[in-house]
Amino acid sequence: MLSKRRNVFCDYAEAVLKSNFAEGDFLSVRGGAGDPLDEELCWHRPDYILSFVSPWILPKSLLDSAQKAAVNFHPGPPAYPGTGCYNFALYEGAEEYGVTVHHMREKVDSGAIIMTSRFAVAPFESVETLKLKSMNHLLYCLEKIARLIAEDRPLPASEETWERRPFTRKEMLELFRVDPAEHDRGEIERRIRAASYPGSPGAYILAEGHAFYFPYEERRPIVD
Repeated sequence: MLSKRRNVFCDYAEAVLKSNFAEGDFLSVRGGAGDPLDEELCWHRPDYILSFVSPWILPKSLLDSAQKAAVNFHPGPPAYPGTGCYNFALYEGAEEYGVTVHHMREKVDSGAIIMTSRFAVAPFESVETLKLKSMNHLLYCLEKIARLIAEDRPLPASEETWERRPFTRKEMLELFRVDPAEHDRGEIERRIRAASYPGSPGAYILAEGHAFYFPYEERRPIVD
């Protein structure tokens, strides 16, 4: 399994695997943003590759090394593939959100969907609370998938398909941009809400080539 280092939900994900498999039957590789991915991983040729909130986009050589399936746990429903899924859902006023388990292809968030898990979006929802709920649903899905693999049973095949092309980081950063000359009050409020996350600069105004950020909570978020 590939996942984030120093992330409590990835700790739980690792515990799920430990409860289903013997110590020598799985490998946990964890890292942070910017960490290089060990190129020798593709020589392991595992039955399954599980990517749980991984900081890496996996190369084709590694995906092809999986003997049965390379599976990603995406923190967004089929309507929100790619980067910034929480942000775009809040901006668009989505009334329902969820997570998607899918087969991995070289193109991000485009493989066949295995299963989804959904929940309602509350009126008070923030990026932080949406992420917290999503992480719990991802663990629920991981428990199901791990049990199927441990029992040597086939993975399910969902009838759902991705509803749009994946959002890009460039599009997410553009969503965070506020222009008082172009955007009315409602639009500005939607962008600020969609961009706000504790400990991270979110919405900003561009002036003379410089970005000026709106105030944000300088605290550690519940979910890293």
